[in-house]
Amino acid sequence: MAERSDSAGPGGRGGTGSLTALTAEQNRILAYASAIGPEFEFPLLVAAMGAPEEELAEEVERLVHLGLLRERPGGERFAFAEEDARARTYRSLTESRLRVLHRKIAEVLETMYPNPPPPVIEELGRHYFLGKVPEKSYQYNRRAAEMAQAAGEPEAAAHHLERALVDLGGLPGDRRREQAEVAEVLGDLYFSTGKFTAADRSYGEALERLGTDEPRIRASLLLARAEIARENLDEAGAERGALAAQELFEKVHDRLGVAQTYRVLGRLDFQRGAYREALDESMRALEELGPVRELRFLGRLSIDIGNSFALLGPEVRSVAVEWYERAIERLREVGDWVELARAYHNLGVALGETRPQDGLDFLERARDAAERAHDARSVGRALLSGVELRMALGEIEEAERDNEQAGRVLERLGDSLGLELVALNRGQIAERQGQWDDAAAAYGQAIEACRKFNLPADEAEAQFFLARLRFKTRDLDGAREAFRVAVRLGLPQARPALVGPFEELARQLDEPSAIAPPDEGARSADPDAVPDGRPL
Repeated sequence: MAERSDSAGPGGRGGTGSLTALTAEQNRILAYASAIGPEFEFPLLVAAMGAPEEELAEEVERLVHLGLLRERPGGERFAFAEEDARARTYRSLTESRLRVLHRKIAEVLETMYPNPPPPVIEELGRHYFLGKVPEKSYQYNRRAAEMAQAAGEPEAAAHHLERALVDLGGLPGDRRREQAEVAEVLGDLYFSTGKFTAADRSYGEALERLGTDEPRIRASLLLARAEIARENLDEAGAERGALAAQELFEKVHDRLGVAQTYRVLGRLDFQRGAYREALDESMRALEELGPVRELRFLGRLSIDIGNSFALLGPEVRSVAVEWYERAIERLREVGDWVELARAYHNLGVALGETRPQDGLDFLERARDAAERAHDARSVGRALLSGVELRMALGEIEEAERDNEQAGRVLERLGDSLGLELVALNRGQIAERQGQWDDAAAAYGQAIEACRKFNLPADEAEAQFFLARLRFKTRDLDGAREAFRVAVRLGLPQARPALVGPFEELARQLDEPSAIAPPDEGARSADPDAVPDGRPL
């Protein structure tokens, strides 16, 4: 991969001076300076060019007078007057010339900084990579990636690891094990920022390089791809990958690995609307873990257990809250900001059913944690879950604003499930505003998405809202049809907080209530509760 992207945008008019009227030495200076970057230290330029200091200072001074360079305060640092001029200079150089320049700059930097600080380590990784010195580039880019991860900058870390992966391909010997390791870390970084396609590609590359070796690592990669399939609503692919991972983990007696597969299977059940089955799988995971105290996994599993309780009825809502609080404590201890955002989000959803303002406060904490993790998807989901709470508080304009902002974020990420919720919220907002046709169209869009991705519990909720809307507009036959579809798909058991409104609509339509006995479904609900948000 040729990373000539060090140059900037398209060419155009340069500074005051004309690049074509310069001397050979001045062009040489600008070539080195353009390779160093938009700004450069004079001592670095002197050492890289191997030129007499005074003569070089005079030439740089002439370039300043020509308007091509600009002196920074202190006299030791210069910059191009216009980035476009630097870009045109850089692009004019051949690949072989650039390789030589970057290599020489890297060697000088290494000499100047025997114990390089983080910014210099990044520059060494860049220059050695562009200078095509894979041994050095790999070393510095791995270090730069580790620093970026520690600083909470996953996108920068991924950039450095992409370079490291290229470098490994140019090193002698069998590097498949190292390539798989880097690709796995790269996949984790992409996954943490919601870039599921890139993450899946990296995990696939790691599996390909491993072949049939390292069953424990293969199992982890298969499970990671299963989790991506679940996020992409590929239910069959997710279950297939989780079971294949479970078989490998069992062969190597990895209890944590087996527990992780139970967790993914439980999340699949939850996504299908099978909340009791999801809880059973989560408890199997907890039992399998035994005495192993892995805080990160325990924190994530605690969220899943809380989610199941949250949708098993309001009488166990306090149990859900306890599990979310337990998750927050564990995840804060290990600094897992991505999952911490999810824990705050789901706690906000649970509390928001009866205390909307408290729910919004925790959703704000979820956004803060997601922003710290650079997780745009979680930011969008937190905004989305606050929409119903704002409507409950009478903040209709704010609800519409947040819903549309969330929609823009999730559309960029291709989040199909999130966009289905955006459509559902649009319907509720339009209904509150008396815009009946717009509301019906939005509910129809949500129902279509639910059917496309096989989300029966979500469709049941959308069908209920459509039935309620049609009753308001006196389309009684249409209301009964949508109501019966909602019942067939599992309402009200799938959405316990809707039991009160459901019973009221059943009475108005003269339909059977379909409320299950206490041991088979939702037992009771607060009729004044805010409709359920969706735990993540």
